[in-house]
Order: sequence, then C-alpha cells, then structure tokens
Amino acid sequence: MMSVLVYNGEKFQRSKIWYLVFAVIFASVFLLSILNGNIVGAVLIFFLLGWYFYYSTINNQVIKMIIEEKQLIIWNKNYPRNSFTWYIVEIYPKTQQIKNIVFLTQKWHMIYSFDDSLEHIRLFLLELDKYLPMLGDFHQTTLEKFSRKMKL
Repeated sequence: MMSVLVYNGEKFQRSKIWYLVFAVIFASVFLLSILNGNIVGAVLIFFLLGWYFYYSTINNQVIKMIIEEKQLIIWNKNYPRNSFTWYIVEIYPKTQQIKNIVFLTQKWHMIYSFDDSLEHIRLFLLELDKYLPMLGDFHQTTLEKFSRKMKL
C-alpha cells in the first residue's frame, strides 16, 4: 500500500494581481447590474461568487491518495483499478517540478495537485506504473485550457 498527499483538485498559485483583477471584474459587473436595474443579475453574481469560493475551499483541502492491490483510494472514494485508462504527470516547464497528476478514462479525467515530498511522489508513481500506463499528453478542451490559463 503506497500513499501520497494531494490537493482535492488542481491548486493554482495566484498572485495579488490575479485577486485584484478578479475583484475589479466582480465589482464592475455587480455595479453595472445595479445601475441597469438588474437586481436578479446582481443577486446571481453573488451566488456565483459564493459557489466559486465554496469550490475553491473544497479544492484546497489536502487529502490522501492510496494505491491498494485492487483499487485506488482518493480521499473517501474507491476506484477499482480498471476505472482509469491512463495517467499523466504534469510538470512546470520552467522549474521542472512535478505539478499535477491526471487520471484519464475514455470519457473524463480528474486532476490533483501534489502536496508531498518529491521522494513520496516518486515512490507513489513507481508503484502506480505497475498498474496503470503513463500517457505523454492529453487533449484539453478550449474551455478547460482557458480556465486553467486564467487559474480558475
């Protein structure tokens, strides 16, 4: 049984400028809604903001990923070994640090950012290699590329 610590989703390193731009865009849309008398739009903006903060909170939790003989356990969910077709390890191009692990099926994928020592990650990936083939790259939709670029 091998385990590694990951974030419950993809974790982005955001700068102060990112948060400033996000706040300016949010405030601008909210003010435009109010000035145009669109109260429903203003309320909807707050619901979307609340949903985004909730989603961000869930993704910032550190969880354990465990490889067992017949399954992969990610936090409180069990996935039989044949649930996934491939996995991918994403690496920061500039620093060459390991960033994410992506599990793929024929129809969907799950991305988790690592939060463990390089040695634990290496041992985990060596164990995972015994059961699941590694893929070099995967195709992302335009919307996913955009949201990852914007660090959403």
